[in-house]
Amino acid sequence: LDASASMLAGDPTNALIRRNLDDVTKRRSDKWQRAVRTVEWVTANMPPDVFFQVFTFNTTAQPLIKGTATDWLSTSDEDDTRTALENLRLVVPGNGTSLYNAFKASRELTPIPDNIFLIVDGLPTMGLAPTKATVIYPADRLRLFNESLGQRPGGVPVNIVLFPMQGDPDATPAYWMLAFNTGGAL
Repeated sequence: LDASASMLAGDPTNALIRRNLDDVTKRRSDKWQRAVRTVEWVTANMPPDVFFQVFTFNTTAQPLIKGTATDWLSTSDEDDTRTALENLRLVVPGNGTSLYNAFKASRELTPIPDNIFLIVDGLPTMGLAPTKATVIYPADRLRLFNESLGQRPGGVPVNIVLFPMQGDPDATPAYWMLAFNTGGAL
């Protein structure tokens, strides 16, 4: 789940404004709440006795349950699901977007996932490490997206829920191609 500052609003101007608000207000942002409800829906519809992991990502990727970055959680363990969702409700979106780190985290799971559900709102604004640039151009964002693909586990379908960001026209075709090329859905 993309937990970058852009998840605070559907357009860059309002996202910039909202990133300076208090954490409670940020968590209540309509776009962020839709993303949280999407994760809740996906987890509620997982079959029993399957393994899952939920990462949020912005400049880094972190699991919802601290200390489980390379571990799988189980739907048969109600504590895992409940704790993950409780922790999700405490996440405060902020910073840039590193899809590179999100895919890297998914690749470090053992065994690798057999499916990825990516909830995101646009192309990344950074790669492995934060940039000092104050402006990131569309061509750079597309380049960062393509570089991040080298980190994703091979042979795994990537299913994308896209909450489009105004002014990011390259995002939809890029994510559609990712879904199509991996056997996933957008």
